[in-house]
Amino acid sequence: MAVSQSTILVVEDEPLLRLILIEALQDEGYRVLAASNVLEAIGYIARHAEIDGLVTDIDLPGGLSGLDLLELLGNCRPNAARIVVSGRSDLQEATLSVTCRVFAKPYNLDEVITELDNQIVTKSAVLSTRRMRS
Repeated sequence: MAVSQSTILVVEDEPLLRLILIEALQDEGYRVLAASNVLEAIGYIARHAEIDGLVTDIDLPGGLSGLDLLELLGNCRPNAARIVVSGRSDLQEATLSVTCRVFAKPYNLDEVITELDNQIVTKSAVLSTRRMRS
């Protein structure tokens, strides 16, 4: 399945959480790129056109937030899956300017991976349908 060959960008400033998420995604067959802040993530986005999804925290060091990154990715890769993992209790999907799924920390890794799989499969099917109509 295309999901297992997909590339995911993980942006998390907490090293242990980043490592746990990376390992879980790799165990599912994903190729994972990892960053600890938005500027590092932007570098990956610029160099890797194959990024199929993003899992990001919102509150990140360096002056730019995960919200900034979500917006940038939406402009560069509108078909990429988008997941937010955050410790902020005030964050809800309806309040965000981009379409994404929000998981509150501590989150269930299986649920995050299932959502990522679903978004990638859905977006791939939509792209295939569009190509067939063209």
